[in-house]
This record gives sequence, structure tokens and C-alpha cells, in this order.
Amino acid sequence: MRYAEYAPSPAFAPVVDCYWILEGHGTGLPEPIIPDGRLEIIFHYGVRFDRHHLDGTAERQPASMIVGQLLAPISVGYHGNAGVAAIRLRPAAARAVLGASAAEITNRFVDLEDVFAPTGTLRERLALAAGDGDRVGLLDAWLRGVVRTAPGRETDRAARAITASGGTANLLGVASAAGISLRQLERRFLADVGIPPKTFARLVRLQAALRGIADGRPLADVAHACGYYDQPHMTRDFSRLAATSPAAWQQHSGNLTALFIR
Repeated sequence: MRYAEYAPSPAFAPVVDCYWILEGHGTGLPEPIIPDGRLEIIFHYGVRFDRHHLDGTAERQPASMIVGQLLAPISVGYHGNAGVAAIRLRPAAARAVLGASAAEITNRFVDLEDVFAPTGTLRERLALAAGDGDRVGLLDAWLRGVVRTAPGRETDRAARAITASGGTANLLGVASAAGISLRQLERRFLADVGIPPKTFARLVRLQAALRGIADGRPLADVAHACGYYDQPHMTRDFSRLAATSPAAWQQHSGNLTALFIR
């Protein structure tokens, strides 16, 4: 499996966290994708992924789609040769691209063609591209035609502050630094990011803990470094947001899941 991330052009730096490309052969074995506080715009130019449900059923994902904010992990797998080109949006950029409240698609997978024009030609060009540089150029050109406005300044500033703190920032202080009230921050986060700022902070902290554990650090040290009250507090957050435990995550051996731990 090959996975690579690429920085956006300066014009899209306020909107795009990164572009990413994934290629490789899959056996169909599903793996969890853990929430990370970002929306994704995904184009399949190889075999499409299947989303697996708790009842044992699976559904084929759309050929192109927007994945809203996730509040619980999803389980995905693919069988055959995958080709995925994707745009990972900055947290506050969702409404700038969608032109609607990001909360409308939280925990949803929306067929991109229900929102924008058909993507068949773009996906064909992604498949035939000479390399990742050309694919990034195609994503950049597509995005140029759909971005409606710049991200909200206050929401973007607040999201950056929460991220920089590892999810431990005082939200009242974050709102004050952004020049708005805490209540305004909560409203704007729902519209621009799709989730409340407190939930976003929990996801940022969870991702930091996942990375710390993956690096082999002791669980108690990770809990302390990430600002949890204690190790049981971290365990509860893992259970709610990642559907696993810190101890189980220590033993995780999959390939796909680890690619999306920020």
C-alpha cells in the first residue's frame, strides 16, 4: 500500500489541510477509521471501498463523496487495486466548500454528485495521470471551481488554537482570543466545522493520544501528556470516540487505520 500527503497551493492553504493519494492492493479485510475532526472529499479512481456495519452487512461507497465529521469510527475495506485521491479540508473550511452548514452532513457520507457536477471525467483523468503531481493539480483545479468563500476568520482562528494546544485549550479563552463569545463560538463551530468546539477538542486530544501510544509510550505518560485527568479518563474517551481501549490500540497491527492518525 502506498500513501502520500501533499501540501495545497498557497491559494488553497486556508481551505485545504492536505491532498492525499492512496494506492495498493486490498484483501477486503475491514479496518477502523477513527474520527480526526476533518472533513474529506474523496475520489475513487480504482476499486471502491466497502463500508462494513455492525450487523455484518457492507455497502459500496460512492465513486466520489464527501465524508462529514465523524463521531465514531467506521470500518472500511477493499478488495482489489485501489486508487484514491482526496482533499482533507481544514476544520473551519467545510461551509466555505459546501455552501451550507457543515452540521447537515455530520456522521454522513454524501455522494459528491448530489452536491456538485458529475465526477466521472475527473476520476478517469486521475486514473490516467502520470503521477501524484498531476493528480494534485487535478484536485486543485476541481476545488477552484467549487470553493464559494473563505473560511470564517474567528472559527478558523479558534480551530487552530485548539489544534495547537493538543485539544487542551480553555474554550472561553479561545473564544475571547478570537473576539467572540463562547456561545457565538459554539454556534459558528456547528455551522463551519460541523461539531461543537468541545467535541472538536476531544477529537484533537484523542488523536494526540493515539499517536503517543503508537510511538510506544507508556499509557500513563500519554494520558498525562495529553491532558487527561488520569488513565481511566483517557480510556473512557477511547471507548466513546474510537470504540477501542488504549491497551487494545497498543496491539493494533492494521495498515489502513494507522495512515489516518494525524
